[in-house]
Amino acid sequence: MSYTARMPPHRTCGAFPLSPVPAMPDFPDAALESIRHQLLAMLDDCDSFDCERLRWRLHTADCAQDLWLLRTAVRDMVAAQHCGGQATERVDRLEGAFRRVLPGTGTYPIDTVEMSP
Repeated sequence: MSYTARMPPHRTCGAFPLSPVPAMPDFPDAALESIRHQLLAMLDDCDSFDCERLRWRLHTADCAQDLWLLRTAVRDMVAAQHCGGQATERVDRLEGAFRRVLPGTGTYPIDTVEMSP
């Protein structure tokens, strides 16, 4: 049996095999659900069609990375319905929770992240 015959099946691009995408580690469902619940609670006093759509996106997020990416949308929604300072304060409270499920991500409060040109 050759070495290639023992390798698990994978995608190929032309003659070159593509490396499989590394899987993200599984995190306890309780931690993920806690973050989801906290994000949804931030929208309790917001009411609009876009807010309902954002709630649906939060409910259907499959992993901590999806919730991490949606936190900016939550901040923007709260800022649109209330004020930017209150929105930033609400979302920044989640920093510790995200650090537990996404270690090494370098979480920062939203207002301190600088985008490079």
